[in-house]
Amino acid sequence: MNTATSDVMFDLDTVPEEHRDLVAALIPDPRLADAYVHRTIAGFEDFDLFDVAVDERENIILARPTGSSKTTVFRAYAAARGLPFVLVECNAAMDPGVILGRTMLTPDGGASFVYGDLSLVVKYGGVALFDEVNMAHPRITAAFHQLLAVTRRMSVPEAGETIVAGRGGLGETQPTLFGAAYNPRYQGTVRLNEALGNRFAMQLDWDYDRNVEEALVTSRSLLDMAANTRSLAEIRTPVSTNALMEFERHAQRFGVRLAGQLFVQRFAPEERGPVSRAIEAHGATIAAELELSAPEPDEVDA
Repeated sequence: MNTATSDVMFDLDTVPEEHRDLVAALIPDPRLADAYVHRTIAGFEDFDLFDVAVDERENIILARPTGSSKTTVFRAYAAARGLPFVLVECNAAMDPGVILGRTMLTPDGGASFVYGDLSLVVKYGGVALFDEVNMAHPRITAAFHQLLAVTRRMSVPEAGETIVAGRGGLGETQPTLFGAAYNPRYQGTVRLNEALGNRFAMQLDWDYDRNVEEALVTSRSLLDMAANTRSLAEIRTPVSTNALMEFERHAQRFGVRLAGQLFVQRFAPEERGPVSRAIEAHGATIAAELELSAPEPDEVDA
């Protein structure tokens, strides 16, 4: 966990009582922050950059492959600072009513507006992450341009309200961080348009980090195999950090043979041959590093 002193703090008491429980439920478990492994960017710890973004009212966007902890870092930061967190999963079928909220019928036959999680975080403060932002249609992301601009406003038409980030509570403005993450290699994505990209003052290349992986994965041979596999032009399926962690958990429970088979099945059929051969080549060393019995030759099936 980040032990550096930070001025970023969220005051739940500023949230009106009618929404306090809903907002409190969005604050991640602090144990997520305890388990998080930090990375260093040009000599600065990741959370320090996030603190600056909050202070300067700047937005952060992370780009690179699946499973490189893009979502994890935002969630862990929210947990460390006690901030509400909302993940907005972007896709072509996004429903604004789910994201912003919608008018619902009440038991007495009336109607009232129910805020969505994003509206709650924008209104009262917290961390909002637009995940896989390049999978959303441009007409959807255009709706967030004003929110991500210096004005930091968001219109909620059904509520008849325009929200200013972090200013909807009973006290001072609360800390707010807007982030986005995307994988430029995903099929079905659209190019990040310049107007949207320009709204992110911090644009970070968030690739797999060997130092982070060494803190999370025991077998150095498994990490070497992953690095080699990632470098192969014919392999497009991401070899994510969490997949390597799952490999080790499966190996501890089932042995390296079945762990390897489960790992290979994550890949497209045409990619499984090279991956299977890589596991076969490293299997005995991986087993030794995990203090397990080594698989017999040809035991990892493609």
